[in-house]
Amino acid sequence: MRNWNFFYHRAKARFGWIGGVCWLITCHAPALFAAEVEGFSLASPESQGLSSEKLREMSEWVRSEDLDVRSLLVLRHGNLVLEWYAGDVSRDHNHNIYSITKSVVSLLAGLAIAEGKIDGIETTLGELFPDSKALTTDPTKRAITLEQLLTMRSGFPVARANKTEGPERELFDRINAAGDRTSLILEQLELATEPNGAFAYNNIDPQLVGSAIATATGEHLPEFAGKALFRPLGFENASWQFPDDTGQVPGGYGLRLRAIDLAKLGQLVLQSGKWNGKTIVDEAWIADATRDHTGAGYGYYWWLDEKKGVIGAKGVRGQRIEIVPALDLVFVVTAELPPARVAPVTKKLLEDFVLAAVSPQDSLPEDPEASRRLRDELETASQFRPKSRDGLPAFRLPQK
Repeated sequence: MRNWNFFYHRAKARFGWIGGVCWLITCHAPALFAAEVEGFSLASPESQGLSSEKLREMSEWVRSEDLDVRSLLVLRHGNLVLEWYAGDVSRDHNHNIYSITKSVVSLLAGLAIAEGKIDGIETTLGELFPDSKALTTDPTKRAITLEQLLTMRSGFPVARANKTEGPERELFDRINAAGDRTSLILEQLELATEPNGAFAYNNIDPQLVGSAIATATGEHLPEFAGKALFRPLGFENASWQFPDDTGQVPGGYGLRLRAIDLAKLGQLVLQSGKWNGKTIVDEAWIADATRDHTGAGYGYYWWLDEKKGVIGAKGVRGQRIEIVPALDLVFVVTAELPPARVAPVTKKLLEDFVLAAVSPQDSLPEDPEASRRLRDELETASQFRPKSRDGLPAFRLPQK
C-alpha cells in the first residue's frame, strides 16, 4: 500500500486529485472503490467501453499538429473517463467559451419561463420590453416573439465577430461598444427581413434574449445564472465579461467557464435537465431547445446533427460540448484554433478519436499497458504548450 500512496501523491501533485485517483483506478483496483470529482464518478475508459489507446492517440495527434487545445473531457454513462489538460492548464482555469454562451442563455430562458418571470415563447418584444418607446411606434418589431429570437429568425440584421472586417463585423463592433446595447438595437436598428423568415445566425437575437431575462427577473444575467443554474451544478470560477454601461452582459458571447462545468452542462442536457436526480431545467424545455426549428439543424441556441445523432454547443475558436444520446456520451473541448481549422479539427477529435474509441461492448477488459501509455501521454501533454498561444490577449487565454 505504501507504493500506491507514493505514486498516488506523485500523480496528484502533477494532475490534481483526479490524476491521483485515476492512477489508482486505471492501474490497480477499479472495482475496489468509487471515487468522485465535481459530481462525476471516475472510471477507466475500458470500464465504460472506450479504448485508452484511442484516447492516447487523440492527445498525441493534438501535440503533433501543434494545436492550441487546452482541455479534452470525455464522459460515458455519467462517468468521467478522460480529463486532459495541456500547457499548465488545470481544472481550475476557466475559458472564453464564445458562442457556447448562447446555449447557456437558452437554458436560462427556460428557467425564467419555469419561474413564471416570462409567460412563454410567444411573448413579444413589446411585452418583454414594455418601457421601450421605440417599440410603440414599430408594430412589426414589437410583435417579434421570444421563439423567433431563440431560433435566429427575428429579422434583425446580422452582427458577427467571426471575420475581421465587413458589415457584419462593423455592426458587431458598434453594438459591443454601445453604452446600452439593448436600446441601440431596439431604437436604432431597422429590420433587415420580415420576422419568422429564414434562419440567420447572429449576436443580436441572444443579446435581446439575455436582456429580456434580466428585465423579467430584475437581476443582471450573471446573478440570475448563478442562482438558477451555476450554483445548483456546482460551478466555480465562472465569469461574464464585457458588461455595457447599464450592467447588461452580452447574450451571445463573453461567458467564461471551466471545462468541467461545460461537461456538467452537457450531462444536464443529456439527462433531460436533471442533475443528481433533481430537475434543474424542465425536461420539456430541453426537448424543445434541442429540436430543429429552422431546417438548418438549429434549436434554441443548440446545434443538431440529426444524421449523426449529435447535439452540440459551439464556440468560434473550437470550444465544443458534443452530446451523443445514443451512446450516453459527452465530449468537451476548449481550444483557441484558427477559424479555418476549427471545423476539421473538432470533427476529427470527435469522430476519428472519441467515437472511434467506443466499443460495441458496454465495457472492455482492463488493459494495464494501454492505461500506462495513456498516463504517460497525459503527463507529456500537461507540459505541451503550442507556439500560437504566445502573445494572445488575456481574454483569449485560460484564467484562474
